[in-house]
Amino acid sequence: MFNRIVSMFESVVLAITLFFSQLGAVFYMPAAKDVRALMEKTGGFVFGVCHPVDGEYDDLGELGVGWVRFDIPYPFNSGGGISQSYINFKNRCKGYVDNGFKVMAITPYPKDYFSIGGFDPVAEENQQRTKDIAVFLINDLRGLVSGIQVTNEMGIDTFTYPLTLQQAAVFVGIQLEALNDVKGDIIVGYNTAGLNLDFHRMLKPYYKYCDYVGLDLYDTGSSYEYTKRMRKIYRMTRKPIMVQEFGYKSAGQPKTEEEKLEILRGYGYGSEAEAAADIENFVSKLPANFQQRIKEYSQDPADWAEYIFVNNASHFYRELSGSLYLDCEHTPEGQAKYFADLMPALLKEPYLAGLTVYCCRDSYACWFCGFEGCPHETCWGLTDVNGVKKPSFYAVQKVISDYNSGVS
Repeated sequence: MFNRIVSMFESVVLAITLFFSQLGAVFYMPAAKDVRALMEKTGGFVFGVCHPVDGEYDDLGELGVGWVRFDIPYPFNSGGGISQSYINFKNRCKGYVDNGFKVMAITPYPKDYFSIGGFDPVAEENQQRTKDIAVFLINDLRGLVSGIQVTNEMGIDTFTYPLTLQQAAVFVGIQLEALNDVKGDIIVGYNTAGLNLDFHRMLKPYYKYCDYVGLDLYDTGSSYEYTKRMRKIYRMTRKPIMVQEFGYKSAGQPKTEEEKLEILRGYGYGSEAEAAADIENFVSKLPANFQQRIKEYSQDPADWAEYIFVNNASHFYRELSGSLYLDCEHTPEGQAKYFADLMPALLKEPYLAGLTVYCCRDSYACWFCGFEGCPHETCWGLTDVNGVKKPSFYAVQKVISDYNSGVS
């Protein structure tokens, strides 16, 4: 009797397992079809790297990536003519294309339209102008870029400024719509930093204009944290997912209280309270990048101490703290382990169409705060500041090689 009950139980479990397996297959069939259609345009799965170093084409070939990803500057100068930075961008693209690489280009940020263009890109009377610029870019760059990402990481204050999230959705959406009829074989989409579900919901009317939806993922904990987020966005958008940025810092540790105090003393203050009491003078001593962020955050000096010592204390003190990805330390070896562990897990997801590593080379100074040695934005590279390959370079190289050769 007992054996019969066990046998019946096992049969029920098997039936349930088969049901959910079949359900999963049905669920992913559209994903596989959409990914295949996208890959007809991309020429296969997209392996890319952000911010490549110009001229080092052999190293990129050795790495195994076929794509590079970087920003398009605002194309016009204040007088309305073509800007020199945009001309330089086109020449840069040509260098990569001539050497066999494809370019994923990020269209300009909202603040560029205000500061250089001199207009609000989402005001009703200006929306056609915004669309026209998007169409100009894709037509002018045809043959030089193979993918367009409409701006970058809306929802992150630094990039969204001075728009609200709702305005940013309009900014992205009207460009997606304008590009749809003229894009041809160029793939077009948008991205978010992490889930940002509110922004994705706002973009729902524009999904139909997207070839892909991009995610920039820097999660900690396990590969499941990544796949969980990817699946959620796929279920929401039913569009192939491209991870447009993912990576891991190869350096950085928490600072001791004495080390933090030493940094403050370097500016002539014995405590955060002393600096806050002399905040305007204190801010004037910080790197120009950090000063700009502070003043974009608030024009009222009364808000600045909180922004520095609460919101961005880890930048000011140049420290890392918090959880790590599995047991990967923030070391060159830990960075390599991150890629070796994570990439094969992501490549099993049937709705995934691309992985772009952030980034090619370490930086001397943090682009956000301007401090040299700030681990937040200086040690993401697959090579160090001198171009010497780190262990992560070879870890990524192996995963791509294994994938291309059919090794799971």
